Amino acid sequence: MRKDKDQKQFFKDLGAAAEQAVKEVRGFELTHRAWTAGINEKLHGYAKQDFGAAFAFAHNLTQARDFNDFVRIQMDYVQNCSELFLSQVKDLTQTYAKLGLGLITPPAYYFPG
Repeated sequence: MRKDKDQKQFFKDLGAAAEQAVKEVRGFELTHRAWTAGINEKLHGYAKQDFGAAFAFAHNLTQARDFNDFVRIQMDYVQNCSELFLSQVKDLTQTYAKLGLGLITPPAYYFPG
């Protein structure tokens, strides 16, 4: 009789442990998706900035009147790209650091009730 109770309790505890493990894995998966979505959103924003700079450069080239204008426009574009790149790297680095420290929490909609 005692053996039956012990076995029932063992399997009950085992089932509870398995349920908890599944919840934790699911939580990790959802958190990972949220972080990835946030990073992808940032990268998409960076691409929009870069394409915007390229289109502005192309437009400005059509306004060049001589070789000096062409060189000035080219140099402005290179400087703008460098500044964009540095700000994007800084932003992405800060984001990864916050993620690593757990300071960013995924939106609540990633954790269904």
